[in-house]
Amino acid sequence: MSWLFRCGYRAAFALLRVWWLLRRPRAQGAVVAVWHDGCLLLVEMSYRAELDLPGGGIEAGETPLAAALRELREETGLTPAAAELLPAGAFEFADYHRRITTHVFVWRPAERPRPVADGREILAARFLDPAQLAAARLAKLPRLYLASLPPNGTSQTSRA
Repeated sequence: MSWLFRCGYRAAFALLRVWWLLRRPRAQGAVVAVWHDGCLLLVEMSYRAELDLPGGGIEAGETPLAAALRELREETGLTPAAAELLPAGAFEFADYHRRITTHVFVWRPAERPRPVADGREILAARFLDPAQLAAARLAKLPRLYLASLPPNGTSQTSRA
């Protein structure tokens, strides 16, 4: 039955890309960069070829932090306390004909979390080390985020 959901996500994403091409909307998003032992958590979506940070759109009346926590829970099952997420800046970029502003939060849990993918929207959620990150096919936002990091690679002090 999960394959039916994956097909639905792919069809919806294709239709949205056409809509975005025609409308060129602005979007607000929030993501969480989860770091553990120098490895970054990325998700593989059923409707995109690139790996991305767990996150998504900000709903009406929702703060970026609340959206980041909700999306992290929905996509990976992880539920940190709000105080554990540190703001890491807002990134503005264009993707799929949308102008997007995404708020990035960083979470560095003491113990390695065990993300769970639903097998529908999210096919996999896994930690990648620096070598794997360099070789991975990444979506635009994680590339921008990683490029903004200082040379040690795991702390965020600047904005793109």
